Amino acid sequence: MDRVLETSFLVKHKQRTNMGMIMQKSFETSTCGANLDHWTMKRGKRKEEKFIDLMFYKPLDTDVFLNRIVAYATKEKEYRETGEVLYAEFAHVEISFKVTPKNEEFEEKMCMGFSITQKSNVFFKLRTWRPEYKPIRINVSDSIYEKLYQTCTLLAMQKIKFDKFAMYSAIVAPPMILQNRDRQTYGTYCSKIITEVLQQYKIGPKPLLDLTPYTSTPSLLYKCLKNQDG
Repeated sequence: MDRVLETSFLVKHKQRTNMGMIMQKSFETSTCGANLDHWTMKRGKRKEEKFIDLMFYKPLDTDVFLNRIVAYATKEKEYRETGEVLYAEFAHVEISFKVTPKNEEFEEKMCMGFSITQKSNVFFKLRTWRPEYKPIRINVSDSIYEKLYQTCTLLAMQKIKFDKFAMYSAIVAPPMILQNRDRQTYGTYCSKIITEVLQQYKIGPKPLLDLTPYTSTPSLLYKCLKNQDG
């Protein structure tokens, strides 16, 4: 069954989500040890505001086969202002919190990372980021930051398992198969639960808020956040 599901990942995914929301881009540098460029979603600055970073993992050519096939099979087109076509090819995503809700920094400049992997339950733990992780920063209010932080803490306590079937089937299975796979019964996977918690607090642009969580992949989530012109 696993082999069939992995093979099905090679079917081309066409996401119908409207990408019309325009985001402004700004160039920044590192976050919690990730020394690479990243884009920041900019809004009018408010007096009390924090940010979260979404950390997208792009596997190396030497990475394990499954990570590489996930990234390749779910890749999404990107268009630069010059018209150049690139591809977003990510295998994993996490939410990164740089400080506590009380603005306290973590030891050794670490971050709290929220996600799930095939070898773990949903977690919320101290993390550092390798260069393979590409961040996108989202500004949020203090109150939303605190609520999201608390939600991630609570979800990590619920021993939610990894839903391997849903991850492999996200781009090929019909809605009637995936829409009723609740996290308490079947588990979840990284981009699905992250899409859900961001939508819960209305964090992100319209393409992300309109995204159906059980069709979400790391590359599609990245595209929803990054694309300017849809």
